[in-house]
Amino acid sequence: MMDRQRMLQEAMNRRRMLKLGAGGAALAGGVGLPTGLGRRPGAVLAAQEGAALRFWVPPGSPKFCEIHQEIAADYQATAQGVTFQEVQCLPGEADDYIQAILAAIAAGNPPDGMVIWDTPVSLGARDALLPLDELMAASEHAQVEKWPAGLLASCQYGGATYGLPAVSGLYGLWYNADLLAEKGIPTDRASLPKTWDDLRRMSKEFTVWDGDRLVSAGYIPNNAGWDSETLPIWAALNGGQLYDAENQTYTIDSEPVVEMMEYWVSWLDEEYKGDIGLVRSSAAWGAYVNEEGLPPAFQEGRQAMLLQGSWVMGDFAAEVEPVFTNWNIGNLPVGPSGEAPVSGYWPNWLAIPAGAANPDAAFGYLDYLSAVGAEKWFSAIVDIPTNADAPDVLPQVVVDSRGEEFAQEIMDFWASQAEIATPMWDSPIQSFANDRLRQAVERILTKAAPPAEELASAQADCQAELESVLAG
Repeated sequence: MMDRQRMLQEAMNRRRMLKLGAGGAALAGGVGLPTGLGRRPGAVLAAQEGAALRFWVPPGSPKFCEIHQEIAADYQATAQGVTFQEVQCLPGEADDYIQAILAAIAAGNPPDGMVIWDTPVSLGARDALLPLDELMAASEHAQVEKWPAGLLASCQYGGATYGLPAVSGLYGLWYNADLLAEKGIPTDRASLPKTWDDLRRMSKEFTVWDGDRLVSAGYIPNNAGWDSETLPIWAALNGGQLYDAENQTYTIDSEPVVEMMEYWVSWLDEEYKGDIGLVRSSAAWGAYVNEEGLPPAFQEGRQAMLLQGSWVMGDFAAEVEPVFTNWNIGNLPVGPSGEAPVSGYWPNWLAIPAGAANPDAAFGYLDYLSAVGAEKWFSAIVDIPTNADAPDVLPQVVVDSRGEEFAQEIMDFWASQAEIATPMWDSPIQSFANDRLRQAVERILTKAAPPAEELASAQADCQAELESVLAG
């Protein structure tokens, strides 16, 4: 959804480089869990006496805020003894929201439950969230086995689970099937490039320069952007990883990651004049109007392929009128050192902050929101329900534009991507690392530093920050 795209642009504009990944000094030393939050056997999902739940959501679009008001009202109508205060959709930016949560915890007045757009691991590692494992075990919908393992890993730290990945964007290789057909290239998913080399060869078929203006492109590494959120996917496609959660170790300068970045630079040199600035000044290459106001080349029919998330289904025609409708999505190809396709994800997580006054009643709502409420959520914001008990629903915007058969087929594809999602969003310093890696991507693609050197620097910075946080 466009809220997520706005978050990326905010992060790139600010170059935050936060000293504490999940939101600044308020987290230093941890936020102590209050006493008295033990589970009451047999009453895990029961409403607590007189509970008027306070539920917060991030600063999203008006539609995002309104749908959460509606879902809360639906639950209140069916859950005996539960009422809600007005759902709070806090203003400002995503970082302001995290700061507001931390301030409320420190003041002893946090919400009972919330949606967050940053990994629960970062907050859970500092005791700012309530562990949910006992509540999950006794729940109707939220048991461990009801979630894709890769997505649930983004909520787990130190043997505890601190959130639920209720609805999620999933990543795939978007492509303009009409452009492929014009070149005589098969447009079925099974015929798409299987390796980075195959993708690179196909990309050249579509890349056209007019002087220093890139008129059209096949595939551009990292969509010509600086964002780092998809780097774990590319690293896994090349047989590597950025962070080893089990051993709490960063591996940013490992051979597969260095090889990945060197491959991107070589690709830019060969196909894009070695100048990412010229590429970026020619169009927006990420399916959204960029911060300079340039329109998205994909919807203009000038870009054959790109990596993007499932939320583009809802946003495809939101900012500009596309010149084509025959888009499709396939598996991401494998790198030189990779073995099998993987995907990635960006969830909306549900969590309960430390010190919440009504944790049992709040979890009853999170359980409902994960499955029953996810249907209404999906009807307004095209992020995909991930819980096994969530109803099978189709994105109406796709049904209207492409028909029910295609909508069902594409949802089946996204379900397959959830099953091959690589672990990501699982570091206690996730925001710090994302910012540092964003800086690294920019320096590498602008050739301010060679890949091996810059990745070694990012590795040292992230590992030092991680060890500092883990040491308390």
